[in-house]
Amino acid sequence: MTLAARRIDPDVWTREQFLAWAEAHAGDRGYEFDGVRPVAMAPATLGHNEIARNIRETLRDRLPSGMGCKTYGPQQPIETVGGALREPDAFIACSAPRRTSVTIAAPVIVFEVLSPGRENRHRDETERVDEYESVPTILRYVIVESESRGVRVFWREPGERAWRGEPLDAGGPLRLPEFGVDLGFDEIYEGVAFD
Repeated sequence: MTLAARRIDPDVWTREQFLAWAEAHAGDRGYEFDGVRPVAMAPATLGHNEIARNIRETLRDRLPSGMGCKTYGPQQPIETVGGALREPDAFIACSAPRRTSVTIAAPVIVFEVLSPGRENRHRDETERVDEYESVPTILRYVIVESESRGVRVFWREPGERAWRGEPLDAGGPLRLPEFGVDLGFDEIYEGVAFD
């Protein structure tokens, strides 16, 4: 959308308008910014939150020290194409943000845990694939099932533009060669019982 169109359409927000609005509504349900307006996020299930927490905690314990890389999520946004602000369930970034930063630059690996519902699945499996592909620093996008054991990985080598993708078999492990780290499926799904 052009700057002229942004000025004409009162429903089109700037990133700054969204951030000011989000700060004033911090106690409300979670929102992301699609580059145009706020988008309400569906409430996460307990299983979804357990899986995301398992990923963040395991990565935090395993990331090599001295690289300047940290694990973030879920309420720390990253900026994608068109100025959208997305809040992945977990991600690793190798930047040095200020304590007062809202967004985190230079994400390297992004994790989204699928929420139940066709619309949520569609967003994470199609729209987010394209959005995260637009961020040159993201080398790996990991989609994690929340209603069964399953992981799909999109990856590329540094300097490449397009993703390659593959599902992992239910035994894993999920390999993250960028950091020399493997995550076992038992670690990802620890404490999560499926019906």
